[in-house]
Amino acid sequence: MKVQDILEVKNTVIINGDKNARINHFSISTNDIKGKTIFIPLKGNTDGHDYILNGVKGGIAGFFVEENHQDIIKKALKINKDLIIIEVKNSLKALQELALKTRAKLNVPVIALTGSFGKTSQREMILSVLKQKFKVLSTTGNYNNHIGMPLTLVNYKKEDIILLELGTNHMGEIAFLRDICKPTITLITNIGTAHIGNFKNLNNTFKEKTSITLGSNYFLRNLDDERIKKFKPKNVQIIDYGLHDADISNIIYGKKNRYTVTLNGKSYKVTLNSNIDYLINYSICAMKLGLLLDMNMKDIITGIKEFEGAKGRMHRIEMGKTVIIDDCYNASYETMINGLEYFNKESCPHKIVVLGDILELGRKSKQIHKDIASYIIKNNLTFEQFHLVGPKMYTVYKMLKAKKYNVFYYKAVDDIDTNIFNDKSIYLKSSHGTGLYKLIPDKSAH
Repeated sequence: MKVQDILEVKNTVIINGDKNARINHFSISTNDIKGKTIFIPLKGNTDGHDYILNGVKGGIAGFFVEENHQDIIKKALKINKDLIIIEVKNSLKALQELALKTRAKLNVPVIALTGSFGKTSQREMILSVLKQKFKVLSTTGNYNNHIGMPLTLVNYKKEDIILLELGTNHMGEIAFLRDICKPTITLITNIGTAHIGNFKNLNNTFKEKTSITLGSNYFLRNLDDERIKKFKPKNVQIIDYGLHDADISNIIYGKKNRYTVTLNGKSYKVTLNSNIDYLINYSICAMKLGLLLDMNMKDIITGIKEFEGAKGRMHRIEMGKTVIIDDCYNASYETMINGLEYFNKESCPHKIVVLGDILELGRKSKQIHKDIASYIIKNNLTFEQFHLVGPKMYTVYKMLKAKKYNVFYYKAVDDIDTNIFNDKSIYLKSSHGTGLYKLIPDKSAH
């Protein structure tokens, strides 16, 4: 992108630098400098303008700046007189409009996915398949919101395909993101209770998630989700997928889940390097998407086999006799139950469960935490120990204690003595804000 392309955004003025200069990278962090980088100072818990001079010293090529920051501009130019300095009224809005203008110039498939849970694992499964044939620009980490998604788009570098994860915790956010990235292919992993405190009910969650399909050419419909399988968006070609698809047979769950798919009279065996049940559904979705994009089955099968789970999402860590299953990037009722069921089936010794609060449930919080305890009791999920963390989990603690489970309660993560994990098998699950990730030896994973 040239600087003059940035100046197409309204309310932008170049204060210093060459209009014809090329930019390699846009960043919202002065620790993320790649080639000729433009730093975009955003306002949040801190003001990004406070980091501009650090960025200049670190080698940024230029920066956006909002009005009334003349002192920073003067100091920056003393360090580097050739800086590209672009004044904007609002850095975030300028980023979002630049993303919109970038998208308008692109003629490549744009895949956008959302869902109540499993978005990142589904995205990584799709990426593992698509990269066997294509150069893919993909969402990284948790860059799936009104900042991260536009930032991903403006960093387009002639990739063949764009793969975007769209997150939401309030009504209207998906539509806002959709209108920027204008996806040609959409999919929804599932509809569940995540953020239901903000959405109020599952009908609103359904409306919010399904709004992603408006304007797309194709919608991959998950037949394994009761709500999604009934959804029929207008003016969109629907491609169904799921475990009960007529093409899928001989599903075998084991250390390496596998199944057979039959296409045009020919059978193919598909193997996952995982024993997590729901990843079979994700792999079928990735397969159907690969076929839609004219990939051959050999490459698709290789991509599925090479998939590795994202850290914080059923990520297995082995340290001698200690095994940690880190699933504490985020949580909902559904994912906590799925995780407990998975861990219950695992054949490993001395199993300990550590559960933290599920957040953003609003008025439904107490009932959902009660439902978790009820599920554990009803399904006789017996582990060596339960360790429960946070005020919401106190309800679960009382219910399990009354049934004579070996259960311990902590108000906060810092109260847990991690020595109890030595030579044990541990499953960790909570919303990110509960902080269970502090118990993971490799904290950099979060």
